[in-house]
Amino acid sequence: MKRLMRYLCAALILVLTAVNAAAEVKFSTVFQYRTAIQPVQGTGFLIVESKVDNARGLYTTDGQEVIPCSAKYLDYISNGFFITYDDKEAIDGKTLWKADGRRIGTGYGAFIVFSNQWAAAFVINPQEVSDGEKDIKIDSRNYQYERIDLFYVTDDTGDEVKPVASLGRDAYAEAAIHGEYIAVANREKSVSLYDSSFQPVSVKLNAVKNPLYTIEKYQIVNLLTNAKMGDGYTEIAEANLGDRMLIKATRIAMNGQKLTALVNPDGSVVLPADYELIDLTDHYAVVADQDGQQGVFSLEEERFIVPCGYHSIVPCATDFDKYVHNGYVCVKKNGKLGFYDTVHDVESCKPLYDKRAVTNIGCTLVFTTLEGVLSVIAADGEINTVDADEILATRGNGYLLEAQKSGSFGLIDWHGNIILPLDHYKEIIVTDDSRAIIRTSTGLQLDTITR
Repeated sequence: MKRLMRYLCAALILVLTAVNAAAEVKFSTVFQYRTAIQPVQGTGFLIVESKVDNARGLYTTDGQEVIPCSAKYLDYISNGFFITYDDKEAIDGKTLWKADGRRIGTGYGAFIVFSNQWAAAFVINPQEVSDGEKDIKIDSRNYQYERIDLFYVTDDTGDEVKPVASLGRDAYAEAAIHGEYIAVANREKSVSLYDSSFQPVSVKLNAVKNPLYTIEKYQIVNLLTNAKMGDGYTEIAEANLGDRMLIKATRIAMNGQKLTALVNPDGSVVLPADYELIDLTDHYAVVADQDGQQGVFSLEEERFIVPCGYHSIVPCATDFDKYVHNGYVCVKKNGKLGFYDTVHDVESCKPLYDKRAVTNIGCTLVFTTLEGVLSVIAADGEINTVDADEILATRGNGYLLEAQKSGSFGLIDWHGNIILPLDHYKEIIVTDDSRAIIRTSTGLQLDTITR
């Protein structure tokens, strides 16, 4: 999933670079006359209904099939895992899929996804039980698990994915992952640790969520190897981030501030304990220095893409990337918003705009003057007026925005240029990865960005 997201992001940067160079956006129709095209929030995927029998399948925003249209329902769980099924009230018949199109397993009643690799699939005993005996409630009925299959899925697993373990109900009460390892508690609350092949590992854990690391005399100790991995820390925690795990090792500064290091399981330091950890995502750490100034650290590049110099880093919920939108990060200083260009490592738009007076949509700020003039501030600092009544809360990275005028809809870009005339009678949806749009013709139509 992470590799696919990197590919999509790289492709998007290339698309938008071409868009900027040509000063226009062009679309190519991928689907037409569909009864449903639904973006999967936080991803670059679409759930599409077949024109023949209304079965649902999964597609990328350029129209590539990932999961065929074969079931009545298709839902996203998390971390690149999807399920298909025909009956919402059934206790079986659900199929687990990976976002690369691999069918993981079928015939299940419920699932838990722990990470990009680990998932549990539950076979449910059809015999109803009392409320006090239940493991799960489906359609107001109480059931117990009959079997629990555990899957560890990587790019190297191959097309035929089989469970690494099949456990009876007594052997499984709860589980938690620790990177490539999984801790399982049985019904007697005894905890065992296993590797990715489900071979037992001789580490004693009192609870499934207890970390595989501890602090002894201010040193990190790896319980798997007893190796000492660092010095000067007072607290330890694990952070499972999609397809990797990091150790959060904290020390207390002289001023009482908690400073957190991010450490790989092998002991190598990703980020030293010189900063307070504000937020941690799969790709970025938002941190504050000892003066309280915030910045953004890239976990993949292991460098600051936004230096510590702002009162806060502004997240965005419309893009599948929480902080970086079209290469820009929204920053706040003294209650004012602006942008930092992570590609050219420069403050591209100074924080001059009162956060109470503007609406942030990815790489764009939208505001209305006292005279009622609607304007957009692009992350590169350019300001333009827009001949429209309203900019709607568009999804995506903010490069494309949905505008409304006199009850009709269209698209503009972050510089206010009209991309689609404001003459559409229904709203236009921008996909979360900003690579396509969904609009109404006769039925629904998917148009992917070609330039």
